[in-house]
Amino acid sequence: MISDIHGEYDKFVELLDKIKLQDTDTLYILGDILDRGPNPIKTLLKLMNMPNVICLVGNHELMALE
Repeated sequence: MISDIHGEYDKFVELLDKIKLQDTDTLYILGDILDRGPNPIKTLLKLMNMPNVICLVGNHELMALE
């Protein structure tokens, strides 16, 4: 499980390397993918292309929808 990525794409990719995420693993993102960091769209696109990721909506995603 990971939460509060906040658009920090480079740090997110670095974390994926550290945990050695495999295709057989399931990664849960516990919200707050957006806001604050420099690359929220790049981060979202990365997550959308990862079939083994389940994302939950956080308060920052809800604010973006409003």
